[in-house]
Amino acid sequence: MEIWDRKRYEEEKRRFIQQRINLAPLWSQFTLVFGVSWAAAWFSSWALLHFFSASHWWAKSLPVRYAIAFVFAYACFFLAVRVWIDIVRQEPHRQGGSADVNGFDLGGDGEGCFMVVAVLLIGFIVGGLFFAAGGAPMLLEAAFEAAFAGVVVRRMSGEFQLGDWKMRLLENTWKMALSSMVILVAVAAWLQYRAPQASTFAEAVRSMTKSVNK
Repeated sequence: MEIWDRKRYEEEKRRFIQQRINLAPLWSQFTLVFGVSWAAAWFSSWALLHFFSASHWWAKSLPVRYAIAFVFAYACFFLAVRVWIDIVRQEPHRQGGSADVNGFDLGGDGEGCFMVVAVLLIGFIVGGLFFAAGGAPMLLEAAFEAAFAGVVVRRMSGEFQLGDWKMRLLENTWKMALSSMVILVAVAAWLQYRAPQASTFAEAVRSMTKSVNK
């Protein structure tokens, strides 16, 4: 079992993060991570509406359904990050094009192709915004924990062992996730208020558009 002091810990973490920010194809990797998360949110909302709305009033409610979908997507985000960690823990020059979406063969029929394009497009936009907002180090800290799991770090206040990537990821992202969910639920509540009979975002927009044109 390897033992680091506080200085070694900070140096190794800084080297790990800086090397991958400068060399790894993080934007394309984030595209897949956030694309999967968005697809999970969409599927959760769709399933609640189609299988639960007939017997449960809350499944028709935009703010309630979107809040549940967001929580489900956040859980899937953790799963996607865990898969991503197995890629990013490698040295950047060994990652190759393993998560590069450039030239990705969509294949399939037209409808399936459209869904894949939509997922990748939203993942590309959200991943880019996350990267531009300085979010990359938050995820890379979790990857660092997993990459050096088992290492003991000694410091004056005590010692701790690396490897708890889930807690590190939660600590680094829960505030951003909570803020995003509050904004999403607030927008959904406003849409529901303006279009009480609407059960989807598209229906609410169409209803509001018709009322404006009248």
